[in-house]
Amino acid sequence: MKIAITGATGFIGKVLVEKHVKLGDEVRILSRKDKLDFDFKSLEKIQIFKGDLSNKELLLNFVDNVDVLYHCAAEIRDESIMKFVNVEGTINLINASIGKIKHWVQLSSTGVYGPIYDGIVVESQEYNPINEYERTKLKSDLLVLEAALKNNFSYTLVRPSNVFGYQMTNQSLFQLIKMIDKGFYFFVGSKGSSANYVPVENVVEALYLAATNPKAKNETYIVSSWSTIEFFVENIAKILDKPSPKFRISVGFTKFVAKLTFFIPKNPLTVARVNALSTKVLYKTTKIENELSYKPVVTVEETIEKLVRFYKKDSLFK
Repeated sequence: MKIAITGATGFIGKVLVEKHVKLGDEVRILSRKDKLDFDFKSLEKIQIFKGDLSNKELLLNFVDNVDVLYHCAAEIRDESIMKFVNVEGTINLINASIGKIKHWVQLSSTGVYGPIYDGIVVESQEYNPINEYERTKLKSDLLVLEAALKNNFSYTLVRPSNVFGYQMTNQSLFQLIKMIDKGFYFFVGSKGSSANYVPVENVVEALYLAATNPKAKNETYIVSSWSTIEFFVENIAKILDKPSPKFRISVGFTKFVAKLTFFIPKNPLTVARVNALSTKVLYKTTKIENELSYKPVVTVEETIEKLVRFYKKDSLFK
């Protein structure tokens, strides 16, 4: 197949590129970087288009005669440019893709459903984005749906929960590991809170199925993994060879402390973090399992082990 991938040098994109290269597909990537840190053998099979989503002329060549376009690019940190990248960039890519691609796979996020702290979430959950990232990601999704209906290309939206792996740039899980390593970690709220972390390899498997299974056309899928926070933390402690944390503090008191200490630089205890550590929501994957025969390719335990071993050998975390 002829594959084009935006966001190909990102955390998820790199794993997706490597999968398609191994399958022998023709892979095009859009990148602003002069040098890429892919495996050298992989680079021989990759066509690099140097630029970004604002380069309309480049995008026309990037998507020309493509079987599958994966749109994985998004701004996740700088709110001031999220609309420009996530919305305007999607518009430019759509305009370039009309009449040139067969199928569009959109890397979305369960974040478009907003903050949910209890219950079960399925694909039909009402949208409730509350921050700029969630709002612009949802707008991007809706633009793709609208364009697909008008311009004769099919689409699939893939919405992962919290994606993790040792290559991740997000430092939140490494901070969690460090807290457990130093003996500072404590549980928040009652037992059984959710750890909705999905290994990056499983997200890539979901993206691939969305691209290749005809049943995926014009559908939306959640991909997630679920375990309790106790299971997640105990696995980390085991690999660190440290005692599993036992101390537990109420949600209300923890939020009170978080609000009092918000001014401390790099303070890991925030209200958002407290909410994340005490949520009991479950993102259901029944639809993608039933319709696309999705199965995880790696376990949460395996990914935790890789993450912790990376932490242990990297002096930056000490």
